[in-house]
Amino acid sequence: MIDLCPRCRIQAPHRPGRERCPRCGGPLSVVEDAARALRDADPRDREPVGARAAAPSRPAPPPVTGRLYRAPQLRWVARRPPEAIPIRRGPSRPPGPRRIPRYTYIPTWGFRDEPASDDPARSRLDHARSQLLFALVTTGAALAASAAVHLFRYMLLAVNRSTPLPEWLIAVSEVLVLFVGILALLGFVVSTLMFARWVLDLRAEAYHDAHLVDPRRPVWVALLAAVPLVNLVGAPLVLGEVAAVRVGHDPALDAGRVRSRLRRMWVAWAVVNAVAVAAVVARVLAWRSDSLQTGANSLTMVIISSAVSAAFAFWMARRIPGLFDASSAPVPTKRWVAVA
Repeated sequence: MIDLCPRCRIQAPHRPGRERCPRCGGPLSVVEDAARALRDADPRDREPVGARAAAPSRPAPPPVTGRLYRAPQLRWVARRPPEAIPIRRGPSRPPGPRRIPRYTYIPTWGFRDEPASDDPARSRLDHARSQLLFALVTTGAALAASAAVHLFRYMLLAVNRSTPLPEWLIAVSEVLVLFVGILALLGFVVSTLMFARWVLDLRAEAYHDAHLVDPRRPVWVALLAAVPLVNLVGAPLVLGEVAAVRVGHDPALDAGRVRSRLRRMWVAWAVVNAVAVAAVVARVLAWRSDSLQTGANSLTMVIISSAVSAAFAFWMARRIPGLFDASSAPVPTKRWVAVA
């Protein structure tokens, strides 16, 4: 025999004298098979009235009011099964006594004054400028060394016309010429790349301060500033656009002075390129000719080109920091005072 609650469908072994459900307070039914009784109670599976067994007559239960659970000793406890308990993760506390909490600084009253962080675009521009200046100075030193070594080579050629020279001296001069030539070439490549990076950061900072969008793509700007002979026209173009934005955004910047600085830089860069092209042409002609005089002339052009390029590198290293600086106006060294 089973006590079955038709309302909440709980079941338990029959106990004499138990007529109410301890869960919902509804009437209990004493049945033989709980599954069959529940199926008979379902209106969808209900059989005809004549085929059903007569249920024992019980008085109608009073309406349920107040608390839902009638039995005060009944309590529901929810416990997680052992297999569902999560595994504790994270490092366990090391054995031994815990460390005493302490301050890493002396605590004081009030707020701590944190230093103001610099603008990332401006700090990136300063870093690119410092790298460019270092590359220019290094390249200038390499070009000056190249000019000195080639001058030494020219002197050996002049002496060798009348006096034979030892082979070891000629070999040393050839090694020195090759070494300083490689250094000068590497310095030129690094300086060109640093110049292109500085131009990109300069344009980004200028257009960012003016709340404008750069009309040129960074790839085209890099090509205009880094490709040899193309930067003879491209570098003044991209720097001129930066000057226009800077002058329009900063009233303290003199447009005429900035244009004058860019014009002098462009003239110097054009002279360096012209001398370098002449040296390359003379060197190619010397390689195709067996004349000693042609070789000496090409060596002279290489010396002049190296010296001019070294002077330009040092000159640029001094001019770049004040190219767009409003406070770098020339200060007269002599002042005339009118006396009444």
